[in-house]
Amino acid sequence: MSRAEDLHLLTVAAAGRRIHDGSLTPTSYVEALIERVRRLDPVLRCTITLAAEAALAAARLAESEIRRGGWKGPMHGIPIGIKDCIATEGLRTSANSRVLGDWVPAQDAPAVAALRAAGAIVFAKLNLNEFAWSIPSEDDLHAPPRNPWSLDHYAMGSSSGSAVAVASGLCPAALGTDAGGSVRQPASNCGVVGLKPTHRLVDASGAFAAPSICEVGPITRSVEDAALLLGALAGGSYAENLGWPPKRARIGVPSRHIDLAQADPQIGSAFAESIRVLRQLGMEIVEVEIEGLADAAAADFIVLNAEAFAAHETKLRTQMADYGPSARLYHTQGAFLSAADYIAALRTGESVQARVDETLAHVDALATPVVPFLTAEAARAAKAQPHTGGGAVFTAPFNLTGHPALVVPGGMSAERIPIGLQLVGRAGGEADLLRLGHAFEQATPWHTMHPPLDAAAALG
Repeated sequence: MSRAEDLHLLTVAAAGRRIHDGSLTPTSYVEALIERVRRLDPVLRCTITLAAEAALAAARLAESEIRRGGWKGPMHGIPIGIKDCIATEGLRTSANSRVLGDWVPAQDAPAVAALRAAGAIVFAKLNLNEFAWSIPSEDDLHAPPRNPWSLDHYAMGSSSGSAVAVASGLCPAALGTDAGGSVRQPASNCGVVGLKPTHRLVDASGAFAAPSICEVGPITRSVEDAALLLGALAGGSYAENLGWPPKRARIGVPSRHIDLAQADPQIGSAFAESIRVLRQLGMEIVEVEIEGLADAAAADFIVLNAEAFAAHETKLRTQMADYGPSARLYHTQGAFLSAADYIAALRTGESVQARVDETLAHVDALATPVVPFLTAEAARAAKAQPHTGGGAVFTAPFNLTGHPALVVPGGMSAERIPIGLQLVGRAGGEADLLRLGHAFEQATPWHTMHPPLDAAAALG
């Protein structure tokens, strides 16, 4: 894999090993990815700002540090994409909104600062739904990203640009934000790994995030890479012992909740196959009943609406016309909620959190599908009321309860659209959750597949 055109296939872990042993320089790696972005992004539309000059300068600095024996660890010299609602010092952060325009933050968000401290390179700011809370359209400041597996479809979720960039080999990893599934759903839809950490494990400030429910999390090509990024973001060595054979874990499946969601039949079939793989790995599959998961999904969006309105109220009063039509609607919904609505939603979260904790005292993780729909278009067509979060029925409950949730590639539809598997763990149990996800990943072929982009690039 020495050819420049193959460098986009490297995982963070593989690139880090090569940078450490000197067979790859950060500068040549960044140069190869810049060329790939410039060639493919006109088709994919996942990049808002390519920080080419700054990334090359950082790569040269990393190269010098490593040459002098100052290697900081596996993230040193690795280019990372950042969702464009997460503040980056000296680099435009637009949140894909005319409200911010050309705002250049004076300091990094804590998550970005943590990655830089680990030696990572801020490579690009990546596309998203406006302020991470709207339905995207072609009239947005930056048109929505396309799914690299099927360019006729939009990519799913507000962290869509991050998932598209990673799946397409424009960068080996990226940060997203997740208030109802916006790391996990695009990861599933693009065939990559997405992690929503335990609430407050990673500092999500500086990211236009709803503080009670939103997390900053990594989107990567492998579970090992997610563990490496989490280690940089939160401290700790999550990548250690990933390869150890997992113990005979008990996996809880909330079948009634899954059945009531009426997922696309292909998603149901992929989930059943994933459960079969987990059994083959020696894991015990246990039927569980957790009352209120659908209520928690709806309550999560009440909290999101209320906190989004509170954060944007002043700008909505003074710059209403600068918001896109969808973002304007989404960010004003909270004005029609009462304090009682908000408190009731938080209390729903507390009660469902207790039930999930009780269930996880008897099983090691929960397994569910990620989203009931195969495509972003199908999800939008099914939502008569977009703010209720029906498409987030599997993901949003765990934003409200705060539990960590990992998505790994878990199948492929007949239309060649990826389908993910979600594993939910105990609060603070990311190390065990990542081990389970790694075991599943290594037993299945999905993580080895890449979208057929090079031929499609000519269509752009």
